[in-house]
Amino acid sequence: MSLSTPNPAASGPQRFRAPVARTRPPAWRSLLSGAALLAVVVGLPAVLLTTLGPPPVPSDLDPSVLLSSVSPAALLGLLEWVLWLGWLQFTVCTLVEVVSALRGEGMPSHIPLSGGVQGLVRRLVISALLLTSLSAPVATAAPVLHTPAAAAQSVEQAPAAAPQTAADPAGTQAQAPAPGQEGVRYMLGDIELDRDTGAALVGQRVYVVQPPDGRYHDNLWDIAERNLGEGRAYPEIYDLNVGRVQPDGRSLELARLIQPGWLLVMPESATSVDRVVAVPMENPPPPPPTETPGQDGSGVDQQATGAQDVAPAEVPSVGGLLAACLIAVLARQRRQWLGPGPQADAAELERLLRVSADKDRARRLDAALRSLAVMPDKPMPYAVAIDDHACYVRLASPRHDAPAPWHSQEEGLTWTLRAGQEPDPGQAPALMPGLVTIGRSDSGADILIDLGFAAGRIAVTGDPTMAAEVVTALALELCINPWSQDATVVGAGLPPALHEIVGQRVRPLEELRSVRPGRPADLVLTGRHPGAVATFVLVADGRDADSLPRDVPYGLVRAGSAQDARWTIDVDSSGTAHIAPLGISVHATRATEGEIRALAGLLGAGSRTQDDGRPPVPDPPTPPVRTAALRAAPVRIQVLGQTLVEASGDLDHPRRTILTEAAICVALHPEGIRPSVLGAMLWPLGATSDVVDATVDRLRRWLGQDAEGRPHLREDADGRLRLGPGAVTDWDVMRSLLADSRTAPPRQEVELLIEALRLVRGPVGRGAPEGRYSWLARVRTARQVDALVVDAAHRVVELLGDTDPDGAALAVDAALQVVDLNQVLWRDRLRLAARRGRGELEREVLGLLELAGADELSLVDPATAALVEDLAPGLSVRRQPA
Repeated sequence: MSLSTPNPAASGPQRFRAPVARTRPPAWRSLLSGAALLAVVVGLPAVLLTTLGPPPVPSDLDPSVLLSSVSPAALLGLLEWVLWLGWLQFTVCTLVEVVSALRGEGMPSHIPLSGGVQGLVRRLVISALLLTSLSAPVATAAPVLHTPAAAAQSVEQAPAAAPQTAADPAGTQAQAPAPGQEGVRYMLGDIELDRDTGAALVGQRVYVVQPPDGRYHDNLWDIAERNLGEGRAYPEIYDLNVGRVQPDGRSLELARLIQPGWLLVMPESATSVDRVVAVPMENPPPPPPTETPGQDGSGVDQQATGAQDVAPAEVPSVGGLLAACLIAVLARQRRQWLGPGPQADAAELERLLRVSADKDRARRLDAALRSLAVMPDKPMPYAVAIDDHACYVRLASPRHDAPAPWHSQEEGLTWTLRAGQEPDPGQAPALMPGLVTIGRSDSGADILIDLGFAAGRIAVTGDPTMAAEVVTALALELCINPWSQDATVVGAGLPPALHEIVGQRVRPLEELRSVRPGRPADLVLTGRHPGAVATFVLVADGRDADSLPRDVPYGLVRAGSAQDARWTIDVDSSGTAHIAPLGISVHATRATEGEIRALAGLLGAGSRTQDDGRPPVPDPPTPPVRTAALRAAPVRIQVLGQTLVEASGDLDHPRRTILTEAAICVALHPEGIRPSVLGAMLWPLGATSDVVDATVDRLRRWLGQDAEGRPHLREDADGRLRLGPGAVTDWDVMRSLLADSRTAPPRQEVELLIEALRLVRGPVGRGAPEGRYSWLARVRTARQVDALVVDAAHRVVELLGDTDPDGAALAVDAALQVVDLNQVLWRDRLRLAARRGRGELEREVLGLLELAGADELSLVDPATAALVEDLAPGLSVRRQPA
């Protein structure tokens, strides 16, 4: 099957197409072209001279010739001149094209009145020159390319492409570590390059010259035609590679002389060509000893963070869509709960999830699925592909009546919805609760299939470990993504840590018989085929499926044997999955055991426990800093809400976003941060050292100098970047105020707490641009701010609740800007509302239910529901309309 659109920029994912072998020009065509050129350039004048002699030159130019009849001799002479002039034009075109092709100087200038002839000659010349490459020695490049099994096991963890960064307008591609760094492999697709070659080519698109295929030899014209869409674009490839030493020690000197195994740097427009990427080893050599970081307000482990200077971020195997769903669940939990900060491995996974999460695609996909569900005459989709251009839905039966903004293509078998045209379906249920991500294609499109459509068993075969990880990822996604909320998930052999993440969302296999089939309308979506189901059984340990009950309608996904399977997902040791019946091949979405354990640290029940003690205030600045000092500081940095940096130096305005992030990153590392680590935080997929150095220089100029002429951005003796005393952050002020409040008498304590809460404008980094500030997951500041703000507001309620309930309510409102669903604050708010009467309490309860998207408080928090029932029985449930 295929998904395609007329617009090449928005064409459907190539993974839905079976690969098509390209026809390579045979040797006889080159021989024929050369013979044709010789026949015209040499043979034609020889024949004319032999048979007719030189062209006649008139001796008499009497004007009466123009009025007299044309004699046969004159007509023959005219035809001779036409032949000689045609030969001259053809010969000049041939000379120009041959010289241009041999020099490799690009397209030659157009010869006047020779458009069609010059185009014909160009094709003949190029085809004839390919003949010379057929006789070139068949030299195989030095054996610097190899594909060991160990490399194949983790190649899928490398990013498919390193996008340009917003702060690098020149388009500098993601740069991996410098040569000599340990613990890194350089991969080109499934090929591992040697360290020096890989380090020189990392981030660039590279084509490997193929070995001879019979009498055919790879050449620049064909490479350009296959990858750039036009053979005449071969000079672009030549210019990028001329003079560059190849693995066999030779270099490109003529546009037609290339050897098998050569590595050709390709233009960025060659999107079908892989990039060279740096992949961290699973068991790298231990890093050299580094200094132990001090305990400070940032809470960053300098050694752990410094590892990001070794290689670009390792993209989690769960993929961009599932990562976006996991980040959304984590954000929801943190709006409601305060608990201990995640451990180092969990914090690092959170950072990587934020780097790879594709929130925009997840939002668009959810809206598209719900818009299908509200159609009166629903289609019957079974697969979805989504990229940055559009969402493509594959239908089981053709439908030409796609309603706007959907478009019907491929004779009604594919519906397409352009990015940005997604309608707002409200809270309509998604059409396909069994839709799960299988993986991402080489072109960057996410491919999803509906497990409920298979109407039979789905087997995940191939590498046993990889197969189990694929099944685990499918189970996790069914429990996490917003369009599968109506699905019932039953699991067996899944990692125990998965149950810590999803709780009762995954039911044990023993309860499968107790799943209520219900009415057909409850299980079969309107407009779907009769076999569609909403209950899914996922077996990751390969147990015998014959022991499962058959009297309950469900979809089965099982790792192991493909016997009796309707669909088969075959995943190899590199993580590439193939679904033969559907013609799909992808980089599989998986959930490794390590990722599941780290996710349990982020999303498990242990991460949501409440600490009854007051949180400690991180070490405040010495001497203490007050709000007035922030207003008067020459460099003012605000992080308690939307980020803002104010300085008097020269600012490169187009780079304000990246410079603001850099300033805040340095400010939240008062112990200092090395430039290389700063670069890894700002560009998690990698950046060259010159980009990092230029950014530091721009930041230093922007922040300016103090009265003594010293820059506010300084380097210590160890090369770490620090801010001078003239730079003040609102986080510094808050810590000073809260530290002083802990030892102040009650009246002064209230004043200090209220002054601290006035600094709060929202969560740390609120409104950050998409894809930025992922490093905040490794810095404890954000969670410290949340805990301290909640504690400060709760303490104000304790001190003012009886004497000034309105002032206490204002403190709670300020804190709810940071964690809007925190139940400690909401219980304080409800107690204060109850003092003003039942009507006010009812309004607050309805507001909480609306914010949480629930119909009863017990689904939000049982303790909050018990409080409301004690204050006003019956208010904890939303009243349904009569």
